[in-house]
Amino acid sequence: MAGIFARMISLLRRIDADLDELVSEAYWLLQEAERNHGVWAAMNAYTGMASVKIQLAQCLKEHRD
Repeated sequence: MAGIFARMISLLRRIDADLDELVSEAYWLLQEAERNHGVWAAMNAYTGMASVKIQLAQCLKEHRD
C-alpha cells in the first residue's frame, strides 16, 4: 500500500512531458550517435542523453499509471 501512496504524491506526476516525444527524441539521438561513429565524445554524449530520455519516459509512465 505504501508504494501506491508514494506514486500518488510523487513529484514525477507533475512533469508534463509527452512519452512518445521523449522516445522519438531518444531514437533521433541514437541515429546521431551512429552518424558520429568513431568520435567517442559525441557518441557518448548522444547515447547518454538517449538513455536519460528513455529512463525518464519509463519512470513517468510508471508514476502516471
